[in-house]
Amino acid sequence: MRARPWLNLIDNQGCDASILIDAPGSEKYAAASKTLRGFELIEAIKTELEAKCPKTVSCADILTAATRDASREVGVSYWPLVYGRKDGRQSRKEAADKYVPMGRESVTDLVAFFESMGLNVRDLVVLSGAHTIGKASCAAVKPRLCKSKPETLDGKYGDFLRRKCRRGDAEHERVELDGVRPTAFDNGYYKNLERRMGLLETDQKMLHDSRTRSFVQEMAREPEEFKRQFAESMRWLGNVQVLTGSEGEVRSKCSAVNY
Repeated sequence: MRARPWLNLIDNQGCDASILIDAPGSEKYAAASKTLRGFELIEAIKTELEAKCPKTVSCADILTAATRDASREVGVSYWPLVYGRKDGRQSRKEAADKYVPMGRESVTDLVAFFESMGLNVRDLVVLSGAHTIGKASCAAVKPRLCKSKPETLDGKYGDFLRRKCRRGDAEHERVELDGVRPTAFDNGYYKNLERRMGLLETDQKMLHDSRTRSFVQEMAREPEEFKRQFAESMRWLGNVQVLTGSEGEVRSKCSAVNY
């Protein structure tokens, strides 16, 4: 659904499908959500399920399962799911703008964000590997072009990005997150970091920070371990701040809360 697929499942509120609510001021209209796709597919699945078993399967569970199954399609290892999540009743654009990483944060900020969800540094590095597929806007790339030193940005790659992002609207112009194998789910993301070809500023920082460097290097060497660990980290991610019981609801439509 977005260029940062490991955050499709969650936001600052947890795995409650609040990103799917289509209302003025909702997360769907936050800056962090501009590259999201696939809302119609999730709604279509919900419509079919409602016809067969009304008010039974939550949008949060649908989104979790769809993410797992879509990941399987591109070669990610299988991971088991636990169902029974409830859907959130609130969705706030300002909360997403405040909490969801945008590609300019420090490694310290990212580590703190992941730890707040019960995830660790290894999870941060592994889930960032989802950037081997997808696109980011030129608006997210430009800080890297403005501030990067030669030792952190390959010269030819930097020239390509400047040409690409010089054209058109920075908010709508898109760049492949993986400039080498953009449609393959593999460990190319980490190899690109070693080549100084990380697209986002936060990506490249992980090679140069002592807390994350060894994990980047490990994933660059071990493609199968990356896929295995990615599935394991996604399993944990899907259980972040889950709503159960009376904490949430089972929406009749994923795009709107029940009334």
